[in-house]
Amino acid sequence: MRKKSINLYKREKYSFPGQHHNEDIVLILRKHKLTLLGYVLHLLALIFLPVIFYIFVVPMVFPAFLEDPYNKVFILFSIIYYGFIWILAFIIWVDYYLDIWIITNQRLLDIEQIGFFNRVVSELDLKRIQDITSKVHGIFPTMFGFGNIHIQTAAEEHKFELKSVPHPITVRREIIKLYTHAKESDRFIFRDRDE
Repeated sequence: MRKKSINLYKREKYSFPGQHHNEDIVLILRKHKLTLLGYVLHLLALIFLPVIFYIFVVPMVFPAFLEDPYNKVFILFSIIYYGFIWILAFIIWVDYYLDIWIITNQRLLDIEQIGFFNRVVSELDLKRIQDITSKVHGIFPTMFGFGNIHIQTAAEEHKFELKSVPHPITVRREIIKLYTHAKESDRFIFRDRDE
């Protein structure tokens, strides 16, 4: 039986500013696409709001808006309203697309885009990991294979959290493998210095 592979590796295609010369990108992760479903449903409700308002509310409350000079005003306000919905949809897409986690053979980078002009970048050396936990909670995350990964460091106050990551168990295993390799190579270098 053929095993189903998970295409998480993107080694040759990408680099990022501040990448060390001997640092290889192992994983590039974004939130699962299904997390956009809630936003899409809200946007659809906002799209149909003016139509429902024009069909049900305007004839009863503002019947003058059905006549010629006033219906053009309603159309103008509807066009402005739909322009704001497009801007909102673009903000949601930019936030989804630019929120990214980069896992290399040395560290984990958490890049979070907040709006258009605010970006927060956090990094964690793989050797500082104390505990790593993956959680898949709920019907849709279980069915579609996404969940959260919590990474605890030696510092008590900071905890890395990768939210709604596809295949969290596989990603956790890969991070553990990278952590083990980083610790072993660190011990090997330390042993060479002592001898």
